[in-house]
Amino acid sequence: MPKLSVHLVTWNGVKYIPYLFESLRKQSFKDWELLVIDNGSGDGTSEAIEKELQSFPAPARFVRNEKNLGFAHGHNQAVHATQGEYIQLLNQDMYLAQDYFEKIVAMMEEHPEAGAGQGVLLKWDFGKASSVERLASSNSLTDIVDTMGLKVMRNRRVADWRTGKLLNNVIASGAKQSHRWGEEIATTPSVSRDDEVYEVFGVSGALPIYRRKAVEQVAFEGQMFDEDFFSYKEDVDLAFRLRAAGWKAYVDPQAQAWHDRSAAGPREMSDKAALQNRKTKSAFVNYHSYKNHVMVLLKNENLANFARDWPWILWYEFKKFVYLLLLDRATLKGLKEIKRLRPRTMQKRKFITSHYKLKPEEMRKWFC
Repeated sequence: MPKLSVHLVTWNGVKYIPYLFESLRKQSFKDWELLVIDNGSGDGTSEAIEKELQSFPAPARFVRNEKNLGFAHGHNQAVHATQGEYIQLLNQDMYLAQDYFEKIVAMMEEHPEAGAGQGVLLKWDFGKASSVERLASSNSLTDIVDTMGLKVMRNRRVADWRTGKLLNNVIASGAKQSHRWGEEIATTPSVSRDDEVYEVFGVSGALPIYRRKAVEQVAFEGQMFDEDFFSYKEDVDLAFRLRAAGWKAYVDPQAQAWHDRSAAGPREMSDKAALQNRKTKSAFVNYHSYKNHVMVLLKNENLANFARDWPWILWYEFKKFVYLLLLDRATLKGLKEIKRLRPRTMQKRKFITSHYKLKPEEMRKWFC
């Protein structure tokens, strides 16, 4: 049984396949397997994957779904088909440094309390990448941070930590997430490691590694990701569940990869920035992001913490509701779906509560 099971779920991403597989072939870590699940692509993605797997250096399998069953279902399908101690999820729009798997597995091995981890994801300006052979000279692999994990505001808005920052400035400062919004404090690493490792609330779903034992503990009816979400915010929901069950999450800035994000969050955290960012996203993304954000709250919000933070939470939700009511009623259709799913959502909440090990004040320290 390999140490690491790598899961790639694809959908209409043929342009990324040669780049992603080139980075996978170069991985210095050797004890891993690859499972690819295509969600009914119609652009040649499946054919491109089959071509790449003909000469692939690691054990690999390929499964074709007849239709798009969603990000959540695809990865749950993969989890049940592999057995590695660690589960590494891949987005199709990624390019990994050759030592990424080696460093991220080493971090998880050193920290048995970690249920999740990730490296630093940097922004990939894919439009500048003309070919795999010329990638290094294309200036498309930037040193601008895409995400270093998830942070949660007091109103329960979730954002990517350190997005838009220069990587060298991040590493040089030794800055670690503060428990007050907008503040960062210089600290020594919170864990014993030669390279700085940062503890974060949770990790991004673009390139997370999970300890199988941890996700099995918090999986409701065997689902690592909640399939009622379909796509978007599954990583946030899982981050809440893992944190509530007592697992930690870390980021190793020495493990690096590049991400051509299609649904990026704003660099600034103001309401104006969030509104402008929303206008750049598709109706599909906005619908599922809104619906799933509310479902994250219904499933995971601790009543003691809600009693302290309800003015911030409700004011944030009220502002969103008014905007949607006036300018984007299509997204509000998600409320009907939430109502339909409410009985099942409450079952999941009961399950999460039964596994709750973290005291409310310990969870609350992450809400800045």
